[in-house]
Amino acid sequence: MAIAAKIPLGILSERVGRWSIIPAIAIGQTASLLLYSIVPNTTWFYPIRIFHALTLAALFPTAVAIALDLAPPGKRGETTGKFLTSIGVATLFGPFLCFFLVNYVDYVQLFRLVSIIPLLGLAPFLLIRKKSSHTLSTKEGNSSLLVFWKDIAFSQNMLVLNYLSIAFSFANAFFTTLFAVHARNNFLLGPSVIALLFGVKGITNMLSRIPSGKLLDKIGYRWPIYLAFTMYTLTYLTISEADNTHLLIFAMAIQGLAHGMKAVAEWSLLGDCSPSGTENITAAYLGTTHSIGAALGAVAAGALSIILDIQTIFKLASLIVLTGLLAATQIKKTGDLSHQSAHA
Repeated sequence: MAIAAKIPLGILSERVGRWSIIPAIAIGQTASLLLYSIVPNTTWFYPIRIFHALTLAALFPTAVAIALDLAPPGKRGETTGKFLTSIGVATLFGPFLCFFLVNYVDYVQLFRLVSIIPLLGLAPFLLIRKKSSHTLSTKEGNSSLLVFWKDIAFSQNMLVLNYLSIAFSFANAFFTTLFAVHARNNFLLGPSVIALLFGVKGITNMLSRIPSGKLLDKIGYRWPIYLAFTMYTLTYLTISEADNTHLLIFAMAIQGLAHGMKAVAEWSLLGDCSPSGTENITAAYLGTTHSIGAALGAVAAGALSIILDIQTIFKLASLIVLTGLLAATQIKKTGDLSHQSAHA
């Protein structure tokens, strides 16, 4: 559903206004979490997952488009880093909140409690919402879509971004599908400790984003992407060879650093590939390739787990992300539109 919905929702957001979409997303997220808590049987999870996917598919492309639009000339990396740090804060506090709550409430109560969080985020958003300058007409939305498909979708940097996104999300799906199983079965860790490991990842993820953005503005995109995919390779190799919890902690910390750096580099480069008025569509397009990689990777992880042990599967994940280093060599250095605009 996320694969099918992101580009149409991106187009819709450009037409009705990016700032108008966010409240609907927050309410949808709250409704999804409440619905999870009242399902009478597992069959109900299917329509709820579809509804939840639609709300999540609209969120990130719209939010990142707003952030890219607000970035001052020459500071796109820093601005993107600041915006993505907010997501890093969530990946930090979410697992720790889960670690705390699972010791006191059951799953039904947990979903009902966290359903409040999207509405808490909506309140400050509504206070700073500006209606006048963030709505595109239907004509402008159509024009943006034509510009995207004619000039952007098959540009070299966009093709590189697509490959990096698919390679990362495919391998990351191995991690999200199998890591908790690996930690539980092979290290005998409980749910609260596993949540704590994800919290370690969240800390380094959050702390790396603003420094990564500032680094990008100084040296460009290639070397941060090289470093990020090298760290991903190290992460999956470490998990595959780990024989104690300390190595798992190290792997999660390195993965958080890699994720923060990759995210800032990827979305900043996307901003430089996107003419004004197409940011939401390009973000939705890249998000779609990410969803494709994640869906295929999850299926592959499940299938491979039938015939291979989890350690071998993580070694395969390390080889997949290693190919990102080769793809990054094809990034053009001439695409920094923000700097060009500043010089002009």
